Amino acid sequence: MTEPTTPPQHFEALRDFANDLLSHSGLQGPTFLWDRSIHDDAQSDDAEREDIPVAPPEEAKQTIDAPIRWYLRAMDSLSPTPQADGTDGINRTDMPTFYYSTGALSGVEAVVGNALMSTRWCDAAGNLATALITTSSFLGSIADREGEGLAYLKRLIDETRIYFDSVAQHADPVTGGQALSSIVSAACQDDFRFNPVQMVQLISCSLPFAQWDDTRVFVYDAIDRAQATMASVERDIRSNDKDDPAGNLMMDSEGNLVDVSAGGIREQFDMSMLMLRHDVLRMCGEDEQADHMLSEHSDIEPMADAYAAQLIRRGQWRQLRDFAGRVLADDPYQQMALIPPQLAPDEWHTILDLAQYELAQGR
Repeated sequence: MTEPTTPPQHFEALRDFANDLLSHSGLQGPTFLWDRSIHDDAQSDDAEREDIPVAPPEEAKQTIDAPIRWYLRAMDSLSPTPQADGTDGINRTDMPTFYYSTGALSGVEAVVGNALMSTRWCDAAGNLATALITTSSFLGSIADREGEGLAYLKRLIDETRIYFDSVAQHADPVTGGQALSSIVSAACQDDFRFNPVQMVQLISCSLPFAQWDDTRVFVYDAIDRAQATMASVERDIRSNDKDDPAGNLMMDSEGNLVDVSAGGIREQFDMSMLMLRHDVLRMCGEDEQADHMLSEHSDIEPMADAYAAQLIRRGQWRQLRDFAGRVLADDPYQQMALIPPQLAPDEWHTILDLAQYELAQGR
């Protein structure tokens, strides 16, 4: 056995990190899309929620659309062509940078704020879905160079995930399933299905339902719908590839053309969905299966890191040594995605050093 080269103080910090990772999940193992703060925030918001009506769907849509239309008309006025109609009249490269302070999303804020405070779960979920779809579509037509629009959309997704922990906790199963279906439908819309990470984050609204036998089916239904949507995306992209080699070029917020490949989207989707399936196992209490999934996917950086943290937390040093050796044998240059570089300066060699150090101490 070679002598570890990593200073022992790094090992203590690594052990602390592994324990902290578990505390974030609130479960018996680390998670990727779930965090116990979601449940804590939902409980805090529950104290404020009331059985109050939300805006009717048409009124909510009008409230959301009015400030957005005002903003897009302002952009049209900058077009050099008098025939400008919508944002087609000005290229995004020529658009001013979007800032949240313009108020273009103030209607979204109003509708979302109303929905989040109501316990009329289905009606609120419908308005949240409208807000998500419209915001995502709006971001696809503006120059969000500073990322303020994207930051807002991420916050809106997080608020929706928190809300759905409350839905899962308090709504009857039929109501909860109907409410969740609205969000899953939004996640499968065009603007989200080409962004698999955001799509799966929305699908993760289903995670709290995995805790109970009578609602667990909602989670698997959401996963099935996401899988079917991604299969449809692949077919559409591959069909466009045959008919028009440039048909998959999309413009990013800088106005640059980006090739949207079926392979790239599928890879992001599969990795995100794998992490979601792992978290479902954790929420169901199937920790042995979840650990097996992490071990089997040692070539996927976040999953390998999570498994190493699980072994460190349990003090399973022999298994950690064997696992780190397997990772290094498969890819000596595999990087770490979850464990910070200051804790593992030599990446998997540091993890191997930790296991060897603990074994040398007779642990």
